[in-house]
Amino acid sequence: MTRSQVPQEPCRPGSRLLGFSLLELLIAAALGVVLIAAVVQLFAGSSRGNAALAGQALLQESARHAVALLSRSARNAGYLGCGGRDGLVNGLNGTWREIVEFDVSRPVEGFDGQGTNWNPDIGILPTVGGPALAFAGNRVDPAELRPRSDVVVFRRLEAPGAPLARSLSTIQDPVTGEGEDPLVPVDGGFAFETDDFVAISDCRQSALFRIGTISTIGRVATLSRPSATGAFWNRARHSLSRGDQPFGGGVGPEGAAVGRVVTEIYFVARGAGINNRGESVWSLWRKTAADRPAELVQGVDDLQVLFGVDLTPGNGIDSPDRYLPPGQVGANPVRTVHFVATVSSVDAVTADERVLRRSFAWTVALRNG
Repeated sequence: MTRSQVPQEPCRPGSRLLGFSLLELLIAAALGVVLIAAVVQLFAGSSRGNAALAGQALLQESARHAVALLSRSARNAGYLGCGGRDGLVNGLNGTWREIVEFDVSRPVEGFDGQGTNWNPDIGILPTVGGPALAFAGNRVDPAELRPRSDVVVFRRLEAPGAPLARSLSTIQDPVTGEGEDPLVPVDGGFAFETDDFVAISDCRQSALFRIGTISTIGRVATLSRPSATGAFWNRARHSLSRGDQPFGGGVGPEGAAVGRVVTEIYFVARGAGINNRGESVWSLWRKTAADRPAELVQGVDDLQVLFGVDLTPGNGIDSPDRYLPPGQVGANPVRTVHFVATVSSVDAVTADERVLRRSFAWTVALRNG
């Protein structure tokens, strides 16, 4: 008889069977549910932690960019070549303080979002005894500006400028104040355009004027001012210098140059992005001269500015005596600018679905103030 033909012993009552009982299956299922819930909770917590870390990283990166941009503009503000502003001549029609973008007589200016010089309803930010910044005329929609956030303006000359091709002798009648409109010859390798606002400077003086026409012969571009019927023309200011002092001396240019006026206006306004809660995102914007405003840093919710003002400029110590908000500086020189920027993570990243926010404060000294 083979092994396969051996009859199997029948099951007897009470004999032990291999397998799981119903109770054991229920316990195992319960343990599995608990384990799966723990794993899900772990992944959810890890995901929230990663989102929070990403939000903090974005917040810090936005803060670094905002600090770098504003600090660089503040340090460069007031540069007018080696001549400075002491001998600055206005070659425009009327006072340059009425033209915010080109008032190079002041390196920095501000508009207080929490003060009396803020009027978003009409899009104008007037200052006492100063200019009016009409945002609508500068391609900025006042309705998009962040309420109560400050606006800061920095002005300087483009560097390096175009060197004079030869010395420039201005001609002016000492009695009538009239004379020939001087032509300004510069190195033609620099790209100027008609209607650019520029300043010519050497280490003794500087003058602001607007380019009317440009004629180029070889490497020399000759800049002329507008005709008597053109805008911004002042017939009483034919000369670009006080006392008809030549630019560059009598024998050569001697470092005299012409540079384009650069004005940078920083403000906080509604950005193009939408966060994960469907809300509009605030951003730091910059407008330069006639260009359209550019969105620079997303997630900047607010900007506050204080100016370090030297109330005793004649004491030989170029340091601030008091920090004042925009609109209260007056004619006192500004030595430093104090910024406070509130930056966010853009998206809601906390466990209770909130946006992270932090404020960063720093102070920058004006090198050309």
